[in-house]
Amino acid sequence: MKIIQSRVTASLLGLLAWSVISCNDNVISTPRNFATVDEAEARWKAHNIKSYTISQRRSCFCAPLNYPLTLQVDSGGKIVTARDTRGATIETRFGTSIEQMFTAIRQLQTRSDASFTVKYDSIYGYPRTLNADPIKLAADDEYSLETTLVR
Repeated sequence: MKIIQSRVTASLLGLLAWSVISCNDNVISTPRNFATVDEAEARWKAHNIKSYTISQRRSCFCAPLNYPLTLQVDSGGKIVTARDTRGATIETRFGTSIEQMFTAIRQLQTRSDASFTVKYDSIYGYPRTLNADPIKLAADDEYSLETTLVR
């Protein structure tokens, strides 16, 4: 009986150790692919990055700017400053925060007339590239975003 109890105890301790290791912060730094926007966003949130800076290049039928833009984002996901490659301040509406990208992806998923592809950062989970055609039959609504976390 003691042998069975010690094996059960050893198994439980092993399971506990595995649980602790799998919840360790090092696990979120392991590269991976994401199957869904929910998985990717969960990884982004697990890093608990409150305010951040990103570099972003946009391709679209929109205002010609000097890309990439440098965007500073506050803890609420709002872009507070936007600068072009010359360092000139531009309107923040020309940038897209990571939180706004997750929202856009979810909106695109609900539209039957939209097509898009997204590639997520393998460590942080944020959308690195987003190519979208919100309305397949409309002209000049296509856009793509290339985003890099600067920190």
